Amino acid sequence: MRVTLYHGSDVAIERPDVTLNTGFSDLGRGFYLTDDREAACGRARSRARRTGAAGVVSAFDLNLDGLPWVQLGMQGQGTVSQPPACPFGLCFGEGAEGMRAWVGYVMACRRGATALEGLGEPAIVRAWIATEEVEMACSGFADIEDVVACIDPSDLVVQYCLRDQAVADARLAFVDAEVVTRG
Repeated sequence: MRVTLYHGSDVAIERPDVTLNTGFSDLGRGFYLTDDREAACGRARSRARRTGAAGVVSAFDLNLDGLPWVQLGMQGQGTVSQPPACPFGLCFGEGAEGMRAWVGYVMACRRGATALEGLGEPAIVRAWIATEEVEMACSGFADIEDVVACIDPSDLVVQYCLRDQAVADARLAFVDAEVVTRG
């Protein structure tokens, strides 16, 4: 499976460096992308306002063929029975269990704890961009159950975090870059 992804910045990025993000972000250290072009445009415009440069959206093709995935938060799933082949991807179930697992993982990543017990570090994480409700949980102003009850899954935007440079180099291909106007 191949997906088209976008990265918003103030420069075109042809070869992402997963080490430039220092970590403690939604999904830890890595190169962040989204499948939502408008979300990437918003990020590019935001970055451009801070730097005074033009906003740029870089487009990429991500090849996911053959990559094993661990999915957290599936109904009835407590733990993964055996580690997947390395490298592996991490994603979250779509229901309430998946939302709980996602919010808990974001909270852990923001503390620097990105490895999965018994599995290690995922090379790619597919999740949603943290909402205001998730920010409240991370800040201690709400618990996970309250957050999950308030989130409308149809409002969530998917993001990918590539955390392994060899995987990024082998699976992510630059397509083009486009300057976006301030809006």
